[in-house]
Amino acid sequence: MKIACVYVYPTANNGAPFARLAERFVTSYRENPPLMDHMMVVVSNGGPPNGQAVSQFSFIEGTKFIEHDNSGYDIGAFQLAARVVICDLMVFFGSSAYFRGPGWLRRMVQVYQQLGEGLYGCTGNQGDRRVNVSPHVRTTAFWCNPKLVDAHPFKVGDPSQRYPWEHGQNCLTNFVVSKGFPAYIVGWNEIRALAECDSLPGGFHNGTQFNLMVGDTLTSIPYHSCS
Repeated sequence: MKIACVYVYPTANNGAPFARLAERFVTSYRENPPLMDHMMVVVSNGGPPNGQAVSQFSFIEGTKFIEHDNSGYDIGAFQLAARVVICDLMVFFGSSAYFRGPGWLRRMVQVYQQLGEGLYGCTGNQGDRRVNVSPHVRTTAFWCNPKLVDAHPFKVGDPSQRYPWEHGQNCLTNFVVSKGFPAYIVGWNEIRALAECDSLPGGFHNGTQFNLMVGDTLTSIPYHSCS
């Protein structure tokens, strides 16, 4: 199985907060190795990769850079990667993602091989009281066959479209489920169907989050309300 890990590098937003996000991703990768062979693909979002990005990822042998114009932010970058990178399984990481333990990729691949084609994520939302927020796999750290992402008819070209793509009525999760595939939220030692993801012990916004393999902005204190 050919595996690609995709990280969206915030080239267009090169201010200090965004530079720290990229540094956190790289540092956490060093400290928490994936323990599974893969190709690293960095989407330089908003221009060609700068020297800092190339230097940060130089320790990962064979890292490939592709350029995106930043339309649709992370979602637009994901769609580009799914369209042009050839692999059997693609793991997508948004700019704010970071790793919380070693062996995260090994765990992701093992679960995928065990349960088969579908949409998998580290965090999910069962739906909430906000308008038009469907149950969904959150898109800061998720994995699937990239053909599922590429086949989605909703091509994101504007930042205002990225949230509907993630959690609107026609979101990626609903699209994948409509094709007959399941959606799961995966922890270090337990798995939940999306409809039961809030019951994952130590999961998203749940205690010490000991089951969370990949964190992001919303898993960091102070927590953001999802109600």
